[in-house]
Amino acid sequence: MRWNSRAHLRLRLLGVVLPALLLLPLGRAFYLQVLDRAELKELAVRQNRMVVKVQPRRGPIVDRNGQPLAISVPVPSVYAVREEIQEKGKTALLLSQALGMKKGVLLNKLGNGNGFVWLKRRVAPEEAEKVADLDLPGVGVQEESRRYYPNLELAASVLGFVGVDKGLEGIECSLEDQLKGGSSTRVLKRDAKGWAYTPLDFWDSSPTVGATVQLTLDRSIQFFAEQALNAAGQKLGAKSGSAIVMETETGRILAIASYPPFNPNEFSRYRQENFRNQASSFIFEPGSTFKVITIASALEEGIFDEKDIFFCGNGSYRVADATINDNLPYGWLTLKGILQKSSNIGATKVGLELGRERFEEYARRFGLGEKTGILLPGEGRGMLRKASSWTQVDTAAASFGQGIGVTALQMVNAVNAIANGGLLMRPYLVEKIVSSSGEIIQMRRPQEIRRAISPETAVKITRMMESVVGPEGSGYRARVPGYETAGKTGTAQKFSSKQNGYSESSFVASFVGFAPSRSPVLTVLVVIDEPKENTYGGVVAAPVWAEIVGKTLNYLQIEPGASEPGRPDAPLPKGTRVAGRPDVKNAGAPMSMPDLKGLTLREALGVLADMECGVKIEGTGVVVRQSPEPGEGVAPVVRIGLMPRIRT
Repeated sequence: MRWNSRAHLRLRLLGVVLPALLLLPLGRAFYLQVLDRAELKELAVRQNRMVVKVQPRRGPIVDRNGQPLAISVPVPSVYAVREEIQEKGKTALLLSQALGMKKGVLLNKLGNGNGFVWLKRRVAPEEAEKVADLDLPGVGVQEESRRYYPNLELAASVLGFVGVDKGLEGIECSLEDQLKGGSSTRVLKRDAKGWAYTPLDFWDSSPTVGATVQLTLDRSIQFFAEQALNAAGQKLGAKSGSAIVMETETGRILAIASYPPFNPNEFSRYRQENFRNQASSFIFEPGSTFKVITIASALEEGIFDEKDIFFCGNGSYRVADATINDNLPYGWLTLKGILQKSSNIGATKVGLELGRERFEEYARRFGLGEKTGILLPGEGRGMLRKASSWTQVDTAAASFGQGIGVTALQMVNAVNAIANGGLLMRPYLVEKIVSSSGEIIQMRRPQEIRRAISPETAVKITRMMESVVGPEGSGYRARVPGYETAGKTGTAQKFSSKQNGYSESSFVASFVGFAPSRSPVLTVLVVIDEPKENTYGGVVAAPVWAEIVGKTLNYLQIEPGASEPGRPDAPLPKGTRVAGRPDVKNAGAPMSMPDLKGLTLREALGVLADMECGVKIEGTGVVVRQSPEPGEGVAPVVRIGLMPRIRT
């Protein structure tokens, strides 16, 4: 009985204990599977999977013909998962030998924190192969993309370059949001060895390739501009330089060259000064190229006309407490002569008569003192003070381009307004932006800003600028065989803070103009900063201009002596007389007497040079009488009477 009672007690105890013991794992399972499910699931994911942020492939940059200027190519990058590395010292040593890095740098990356870390991004293929051969636990290779510039230095100052994760200069920087695309995250899974990670077949978020940016640049024209500018910069020992080629009618930028050049594929080897786009950021005093603005403004206001002559003081002229000098002594000059000979004194007299308020008004009409809005970082505004603060000397100096500051982009656009019949266009560099799906995000069209001068004034100043490139002009070295061109030289002293005044040894030489002059296709500016061998724009910048223009016109298949198809020559306004250009439309017909009135003696003789007749001259100045009269037959002896028409 006692045994039976003990047995029953034990059976009862087992009946209670055993179910209780069985309930414990069930309870634990319930806790793990139900109550702690979310936390444990997250822990499992962290242990078996890893999410890595992957940078998308940047969109390409192409020229106006679709030729690549900047592309992205796949490259390997080396990463590590810190908690999977047990011997960090040994791992850092082996990786330093494979990647060419210091052991301490790698050890610092491996020792700080847990999880994923990039050890070296965008490595060479041979470096990635060495890392793979080491077969180190917790170390792997992931494919990324690297920016590559297939044309090396070409358009580098426009394109800029990309750092590790974003654009740092040029278009790469200003259009970063459009080019970079959408970032993505990729899920990696631990393999059977417990340390290597392999990608799963899905992305947490799909990567979006960046948009394609099409520029207005033409790769061939850009090459012409850079080739000519770089050769001149090296030959002249120049500090810097720029060249701009603009499509006259639209304001499209076909080329922007900067000197000295750099290779954006290896940008770390260059000084930061090389990255500067000289055309949009370098502010300089334009010098004599600004005289076209001064004279155009006076013509537009009707203050002077082509018949007026000015006494240029034989090389010296006093304004208040300052003396204005010319490079050579000149006596009487017309407006055309002031441009042709580049007389500072003549321009001063025009500017003073125009007055400081109207002077500032026209300078702003031509776009000076304001940014053009071109999509290049660091564009300069220039320097144009309010006229109310100008003294008489300030007005005189501004008349020939000193005391004011411009960028090359502003100056070429101002002269382009003359070439374009007086219309100031908005210069632009980006033609369109297209998303990776083919949607047009942005499309740029030619845009008129305002009318700077009338078409009649534009024609008059164009004819004057043609004489600058003539045999007796200061810019005769800018002649392009077979084409009529118009332009203006510029030589400006640079201000020196050390000398507290203008330097006697540092100059900015330039030449700006357009071609063909009667139906312009291109407006081009060349600026050479601090040339060592010579300082005159007509000597150092004009030949570079001629080389760029000649090659570009030939490339665009603009025939010598012909107007652009569909764009007839601009008509001359009624009463305009063009010196040295007799009417050749009626060649072979009986020759009639041209209208000489208002021309200088030299101009009148130039017109009569091709006529087999003698000339009898009475007086000095400009022609006021002639015999025979205009339209009559040419006599054996032509009599012309001259009289000064003086503007002081």
